[in-house]
Amino acid sequence: MPTSKRSRARSVGSGTSPDSTRCAHTRPTPTPAAVNIASILADLTDKQARLTELIDAADPDDVRTLIKLFSLHAQNASRMGRLLRDQRALSGQAADGIAGAIAQALDELSSEWGTPL
Repeated sequence: MPTSKRSRARSVGSGTSPDSTRCAHTRPTPTPAAVNIASILADLTDKQARLTELIDAADPDDVRTLIKLFSLHAQNASRMGRLLRDQRALSGQAADGIAGAIAQALDELSSEWGTPL
């Protein structure tokens, strides 16, 4: 019985065979030293600067190219923002900010209600 392209595509890398972990599209697990948020952010910052240069040098009448460049620029900025938030959360800075905001809110409520909280 012939199989369709779709069913063959689903069976590749499905994890059903012992050799499925050796598929060409799988990557080796990176070492902890390779996964460093600061180095990834530095790389994304360089790419963002290059995208900005390409946008500045692009022909203003080439709308297709500009759309692609701005799309990449926005995606990269979003990734950078998420990584910065993750970096802040992992460093404990986010908890300090939240604790400060809660303390300030309690102080304001305490003074407004005239009772210590």
